[in-house]
Amino acid sequence: MLSQDGQATVEFALLLPLVALLLVVLLQTALVVRDQLGVTHAAAVAGRAVIVRPTVGAARTAIARSGLKLGGVDVSLNGDRSRGSLVTVAVRARPTLLPLVGRALSGVKLSEALTVQVE
Repeated sequence: MLSQDGQATVEFALLLPLVALLLVVLLQTALVVRDQLGVTHAAAVAGRAVIVRPTVGAARTAIARSGLKLGGVDVSLNGDRSRGSLVTVAVRARPTLLPLVGRALSGVKLSEALTVQVE
């Protein structure tokens, strides 16, 4: 008769890498979602700043003062910046990447655009 001693240990050793990879992929997904929410918030903050002072500098300063921790933030404004006109604020940033699964997302940029009326 064959002994079943150690069977659970072998099964655990075979499944542990798959479970760990699944957890890392889940964590990476959560980080990307968190960063997208941050980019959306940054666009709203920048949009409020651009309403009063329609410059890229004002938008960047507002984002910096909001305390958001985003990597590689890029802000751009499109449209006429005169009073009463519409200006589109676009915010782009890199997501936080984990070492193992982050390579799959290396070229991904998160973005959000918001159109506001200059006062």
